[in-house]
Amino acid sequence: MKNFLFGFMLTLVITSINAQPVTYISTIEAQSDIDQLIASFERIHYNPYFKTSKEELLGFKNKWVSDWTSDSIKYKAFIAVGMKLSAIMSGGHSYLYWRNEKILPEIKSQRYIPFTGKPSKDGQTLVVTKSSIAELEPGMAISTINGIKATDLFKECMAYNAGIEGFKIASTERIFPLYLFFIDQLKPPYAIEFQSSNEILNIEGIDVGELANFINSSQVQVDYSFEIVDDNVGLIHYNSCNNYKKFRKFLEQTFSTIAEKNIDKLIIDIRENGGGDSRLNDLLLTYITTKPYQQSSGRYWKVSREAKKAYASNKVYAKMFGAEFMEEYMSTPDGEVIETLDSSGFVVPKKPKNYFEGRSCVLIGPSTFSSANFLADAVKTFNLTTLIGTPTGEYTNDFGEQISFTLNNSGSLVFISSTYDIGANGDATVLEPVSPDIYVENDVLEYAMDWIKNEDE
Repeated sequence: MKNFLFGFMLTLVITSINAQPVTYISTIEAQSDIDQLIASFERIHYNPYFKTSKEELLGFKNKWVSDWTSDSIKYKAFIAVGMKLSAIMSGGHSYLYWRNEKILPEIKSQRYIPFTGKPSKDGQTLVVTKSSIAELEPGMAISTINGIKATDLFKECMAYNAGIEGFKIASTERIFPLYLFFIDQLKPPYAIEFQSSNEILNIEGIDVGELANFINSSQVQVDYSFEIVDDNVGLIHYNSCNNYKKFRKFLEQTFSTIAEKNIDKLIIDIRENGGGDSRLNDLLLTYITTKPYQQSSGRYWKVSREAKKAYASNKVYAKMFGAEFMEEYMSTPDGEVIETLDSSGFVVPKKPKNYFEGRSCVLIGPSTFSSANFLADAVKTFNLTTLIGTPTGEYTNDFGEQISFTLNNSGSLVFISSTYDIGANGDATVLEPVSPDIYVENDVLEYAMDWIKNEDE
């Protein structure tokens, strides 16, 4: 099981909060929490310095806190530094969560840019991908916002996210307006300059309620769904590896419908799947393959007092991994690593009722993450079906099993991975995402529709 909390939904923000002055935390308390953050990573994470040395990390820390010269600092300044430091030590599953009760009044009083965007291919402009106002249309290229280069703003926001480049871009794009809140030099109203003209669009921005509606409108609302498109192609949107029993029932109903309608072409879209319980993937694969496979070849468990506390308080761990292993983990000294590498852990699928005999493919992209990445890795490694799209948002060997806690002074919520999971092929040295069999960057579903109807491909 690999867990990941995206934290994009803003429903908790728009509560009845009265606008209040900016909140502060004492500099001493902020520095203490930063030290606690780093020390916790060192205790819990299997390898917090896998991409940046400790010396480099401390260099970044000293640079970013050098501005903390007064007795107190803004809470959002502390959160920004905490997010950036945790991102440096993370493969994507570990992070300091942006949401903190102390900054909610300030978040509510802020006005936000009404669009999302991502850097152009040449990296010179920010291309609008979604907008809530008519003056800004998708495809427009923005050069500056309030005189600041738009791509520099995006780059700073990317630093709040961990993971590989594609995942960081996708994650930043989703809530770009909110991340800009943490950049102090950018304040409303907003003067937006376009690459193609000398005209400047001046806007006041949108309030937090409008922002929540804007961001949430593009978020996936259901874990999984099925539809028949073009009369003869089945389309499963598998958006979350959540709720084993519910998914099993969903699959039974879905493949019963597929059989009744004589559907022989199936597209499974996991481009928005951020993970959850990897066991759901096994349920799905039994309907489309009889080949033996494995989603993972094992893991390394970092032992820590925080993980022991978390595992003991959640019965799911003993259920998932067995009481014997949990007893071993609890009796192992903190700081040691337990290896559970097993090359014999292959799944041999047994055909269920309404097994699918037709042509299939799976769509992947940079938001395919965690347990969904496990699924894509198994499909690619054992050639279970065809992958179409762009590379996934995570390496096949990556970190999982989050431990959560709050920092002592700020109350900021932190998630840290406690395991290192080895991919389907068993090579622990590989640091690559899952690449598609057919690379398609734009209009992926449309391409897949054409591909699946062409039996000669």
